[in-house]
Amino acid sequence: MAECEEMIQSPAFKDRKVRLVVFGTLQIILGCLCALLAPLMIIGMMAAAHNNSAEGANVKAIIFGALFYVLLAVWFIWMGIGSVMARRWARALILISSWFWLICGLLGFIYIMSRLIPNMYSNMSENDKVPKAMVTGIMIGMITFMTIFYVIIPGLLVLFYSGRDVKATCEYRDPKIRWTDKCPLPVLAISLMTAVGAISTLTMGTCKWTLPFFGIILNGTAGAILILVLVLLYAYSAWGLYKMNIKAWWVLLLVTIGWSASIIITFSRVSMQDYYDKIGFSAQQLESMKRFNMSNMSWFCGLWAAVTIAYLLCIRKYFVSGRQETNRTVEQ
Repeated sequence: MAECEEMIQSPAFKDRKVRLVVFGTLQIILGCLCALLAPLMIIGMMAAAHNNSAEGANVKAIIFGALFYVLLAVWFIWMGIGSVMARRWARALILISSWFWLICGLLGFIYIMSRLIPNMYSNMSENDKVPKAMVTGIMIGMITFMTIFYVIIPGLLVLFYSGRDVKATCEYRDPKIRWTDKCPLPVLAISLMTAVGAISTLTMGTCKWTLPFFGIILNGTAGAILILVLVLLYAYSAWGLYKMNIKAWWVLLLVTIGWSASIIITFSRVSMQDYYDKIGFSAQQLESMKRFNMSNMSWFCGLWAAVTIAYLLCIRKYFVSGRQETNRTVEQ
């Protein structure tokens, strides 16, 4: 009789609690590494200033880079703790961020391997400034690093946290309905990404409110007004998507089409150098951009728009006109 009761009470899945702890601990370690990188960037900036070489350094970029690593540290540590505790919200957020990390990592890896690495190799090898053996070693090290951090790590996170047993373990150990359960996970993903897009768009204020607009470069007051409008549209879309509002879906689709068309049209007529010049980049920074061929904004924007539009069309099935909610349980 006792054996029968034990069989009834035991969960009908493989408990992945130990693996959740392992993966959570690894993310906490990643967070600690990111926390160490932030002060290193500041120290590097101070060293450059001490050596009177800070003129060519982009102080804003260094500060934003340090802040980015701080936010990454907070994120990884927070998600790691959530994974250790087998929280369902942590699994959902880790899965969403890992997919985003993997997709961006793959695109970045392809671009760097096809465009930047060849240019870097030729520049470093030019006139035998650096021994070819050393250049080859540096390139191999960079490729190895990118493969691990752009592809392997996010790929493992996606593979693990998308498992049915992992999902069942989190739901069994955290039975309370969380905010991440109140809309389908694919919709939650685009909602969160849109919210991040709103915040990222607002940071354009640090670049003199400069942005492309259908063939011209706007900045100053006109640029600020347009950026604030974009921020409001993104914010509305993010909240509306989470609430399963079909109007928000249409708003984001139209904004994506319009904004990407604006960028593509502008950079087919205006050079990236003119854009960077309006932002206020120094001559040394402009030369660096030229050296590494950082002039493919139209290509990137077209790819980003195609992926976003395709994704929006895929999740359209979750939105039913006249309803504010859809099925809250989505199989991963």
